[in-house]
Amino acid sequence: MKLKPFVFPTLYVSLILTLVIGLYFTSLAVNKENKTALSDVNYVSNVILNDTVPVVNVDTVVINPFTSDKVTIKRYFYSLDDDVERQKESIVFYDNTYMPNTGIDYVSEEKFDVVSIMDGTVIDIKEDEMLGKIVEIKHNNNFISSYAGLSEISVQKGETVAIGAKVGISGTSKLNESIGNHLHFEIYENGVNIDPLKIIGKNFGDL
Repeated sequence: MKLKPFVFPTLYVSLILTLVIGLYFTSLAVNKENKTALSDVNYVSNVILNDTVPVVNVDTVVINPFTSDKVTIKRYFYSLDDDVERQKESIVFYDNTYMPNTGIDYVSEEKFDVVSIMDGTVIDIKEDEMLGKIVEIKHNNNFISSYAGLSEISVQKGETVAIGAKVGISGTSKLNESIGNHLHFEIYENGVNIDPLKIIGKNFGDL
């Protein structure tokens, strides 16, 4: 028997429709399964955001640059706002010249450990003719702390240090030779000397 010419095209169309319909329903089944599986997924991004903690704890209190309870203040930071008596205690006399003190001079009969007042990075280590060995540490909020007159240095330039980390050991310097063993400590905010007592004991987040 001879098939009519239109039979083959009709068979081809039927096969194609069957294939397309089969693929369509298969796709629906797969998508439904994927949606069910995804509904139980805990996205990593959500976990990270919920558990994120600040790099620096804003409740951290800025500490003294020493740990010994035998350390006292010999000279204060010179400020025009202080009374006359405090200003007298804030003058450096050297080579027949009176100069305002740009930091605080901590003294003790015994050498004492010098520590970082906050987390930071050591940005410079140098030796000055007048102030002796110096370590400078950069902190957040545009603060730099300077530790001068050291007899020993315990850190390296570029090193990251934590609050309370040992920076060095107290010593002497040519400028402050008259006060013996000491630490000459300075704070810079945006490049300007400020009274260290204005930030010591304060919360980091309040600075």
